[in-house]
Amino acid sequence: MPQKLTEAEKETAIRLAKSLASALAPEHRSMASGIASGLVRLQLRENPLSASSVREVLKKYGAGEGTLKTLTQTGLLVRAGEGVYRLQAEASTGAGSAAVPVGGNPGGNGAAGTASDAAGAPKDATTSDTATRSARREAAPASGADGNSNTASPASSAAGTSRRGSRRGERGNRPGTSLAKQGPRQLARIDTVRKQTPELNAIRRLIIDLDPRLWINGYLLSAPDAYLAYERELKALSDALDRRPTIGDGSLTMRELSYQIFGDEKFIAIESEGRKLLRLMGVGDLLRYRHAAKSEMLACVPKRRRHLKLVISENLDPFTNMRDAIFLSGQKRLLGERVHGVVFGDGHLVGDAQKLVDLVETLGAEDARVYYWGDLDRAGLELMAKLDLALRARAGRMAARAESDDEADADDGLGATPITLEPFAPAYRLMLKRAMRRFPDPLENRRTDQVNVPIMGFELLEPLLKKKEATYLRAVLDGARLIPQEIVTAADL
Repeated sequence: MPQKLTEAEKETAIRLAKSLASALAPEHRSMASGIASGLVRLQLRENPLSASSVREVLKKYGAGEGTLKTLTQTGLLVRAGEGVYRLQAEASTGAGSAAVPVGGNPGGNGAAGTASDAAGAPKDATTSDTATRSARREAAPASGADGNSNTASPASSAAGTSRRGSRRGERGNRPGTSLAKQGPRQLARIDTVRKQTPELNAIRRLIIDLDPRLWINGYLLSAPDAYLAYERELKALSDALDRRPTIGDGSLTMRELSYQIFGDEKFIAIESEGRKLLRLMGVGDLLRYRHAAKSEMLACVPKRRRHLKLVISENLDPFTNMRDAIFLSGQKRLLGERVHGVVFGDGHLVGDAQKLVDLVETLGAEDARVYYWGDLDRAGLELMAKLDLALRARAGRMAARAESDDEADADDGLGATPITLEPFAPAYRLMLKRAMRRFPDPLENRRTDQVNVPIMGFELLEPLLKKKEATYLRAVLDGARLIPQEIVTAADL
């Protein structure tokens, strides 16, 4: 974890980020807050800053020599000798601005230096910049915070909130009351706030402890209830961004990345509230994930086998990962189990077991063993249980047909290949292991709306689990919680 900045150092990082953002090209401005924070933290370890250390900070945020040149040309970095620099809080270009050394006292206004923000701001500053400076003044423990002066100007252009709507919001969704306790967390219900109180200032100080990229555009500072509603997810995102230029590196699918960071595989889905939150904070363009294949790809069985072993995946991402492992990488085992092919269930296969029968009949096998793998929740295990019941019923009808002398029964659609089903135990056990480590309390897993879904299929899986795994899973099911397949990624296979 990075060292926490003092209030004065946070103010310095903000001024530096704004100066750098105004100097960078538009496509590079998203990295300004990260670079500013990194350089201020570097200043705590080195004074003056070595050129190699500066380049290392820039590299972490995807910047290079061009950004270093911008820093020196604008006077944000000043040469202090051969291969060393001193950091300035404000750009020195322009008649109305003055260079302020890091740790200095601009204009004699105290360590926070809020007055220098207005003095050094460009004349064409955007509404978002104004909102950020105003909200930051609310967050800083400066004198004169009496609730009447220095009030924050909310980022109304981003949030779409009028003056009248904002006042109504102050009376309705009272800031400081977590919306998570009031019902579904909907950003549309969260208003921007124009006032200062000790309570709001305390929340804003917590916001400033996050990665600067999450609050530099002013949205979080002007909407403290958004922080309260999504505090756990915001802290997790801040940790994921630490010393990294993007959210993810492109190796995981969107659902895998979402679970890895937030413990919820759907948090950053395209139309989700989590995705809206990223856009409002101005970091939506930092997402990097691998796009999953389209759902038309239903099965991958590279070679004919007499005794066929297939894995059915309830969801698309795990199916794609297993298909790639078998077809592209040539793996013969998945999670230590010998398998010959994978099938994408998508919930439809189990709704009509005949589809699985028809598929297996085309593969020329004498018999087939199917390993089922899906989400660990009531609905996921119910799908497995229903498919198992359908295949057992089919096996009974096939046995009855074999004993019958009636030739007409030979064309009854049952097929000739025996098919048996069992849970894909190594995958389910790995899912439980990951969930138990992340959420020691099983009720911390994501809540579902499956309270009225019957618990089925647990009896199929329980004999394959250790006692503590079975106990944990039982609590997950009893509490209508979910452990998604995406907790296991391609690297695990």
